[in-house]
Amino acid sequence: MISDQRATANLAIAQPSYDELSSTLSAIPDLMFELDEEGLHWDARVLRPELLVAPEEQLLGRTVTEVLPPEAAQIVMRALKDAKQNGYSHGKHILLPTPLGKLWFEISIARKETTSDETAKPKGTRFIVLSRDINERKLALLEAEKLAYHDQLTNLPNRYAIKNNLVQKIAAQQAEAHYFAILFLDLDKFKEVNDQKGHHTGDQLLKSVAQRLNTVVREEDMLIRWGGDEFIILINGLSANQYEAHQQTKATCKQIVDEVNKPYNIGKDEFLCRLSIGVQLFNDPETDVEKIIQQADAAMYLAKKSNKPFEFYHI
Repeated sequence: MISDQRATANLAIAQPSYDELSSTLSAIPDLMFELDEEGLHWDARVLRPELLVAPEEQLLGRTVTEVLPPEAAQIVMRALKDAKQNGYSHGKHILLPTPLGKLWFEISIARKETTSDETAKPKGTRFIVLSRDINERKLALLEAEKLAYHDQLTNLPNRYAIKNNLVQKIAAQQAEAHYFAILFLDLDKFKEVNDQKGHHTGDQLLKSVAQRLNTVVREEDMLIRWGGDEFIILINGLSANQYEAHQQTKATCKQIVDEVNKPYNIGKDEFLCRLSIGVQLFNDPETDVEKIIQQADAAMYLAKKSNKPFEFYHI
């Protein structure tokens, strides 16, 4: 009898009341939502309403695709799918408009365990979503990445950024077996400008060249400053046919040369800056990026030696 009373008392202590649980949940600083697998908002607990994309009453009964920006909604829906399969999803970052401005959030999702009472089970799977304000940390991380992977003079990605971006772009198109091209660019008379007019003028010339290259390179391609007076361009989405890809790249090289070789006016001086380009085509997703760059570099020196504006690498 006494042991039964102790067991009952211990059970009462171990099981917090609904009010206690509600109070605990309300004290969590993260935004908390209950969604179903269609992304529909069923419930919300919000300590800081100024972090919401819309007032709470406008969220309930609406899906994430209806209330979030398209890119953020896609990330959340993919995370819900992961959580349905694995039980949880952590660490996804989304950028959302709020009354405080655009802020970064980290979302964590857990699949909700349903009640054993069959009549009380909701239709479909439900999820608990925590959305945490990480704006300061994210901005600091983005700034650090920019310093690490961007050239401060031209504001282009630098040589350390190319490998990761190459892998991503190749993976996105490898199913179609599209060709890619690496263009290795070198400014022939840049050293003369530096020697005769000083590094400040040389820097201005490099910035002008980068700006012109940006007008020619498509948004889906990648332009980086390799170092000194050298640039690299990754052209993706070329034809799956090698001859057609060759012709497409050839046309792009002509366009680049025509644009970059025009005179430059810096201060009171006018400069001509001849460009040499080496090209290597490839379509193998397992390609060694460093080897491809070396081959394009070798083709560039061949173009320079033969006094041609560009040359393709040949084994």
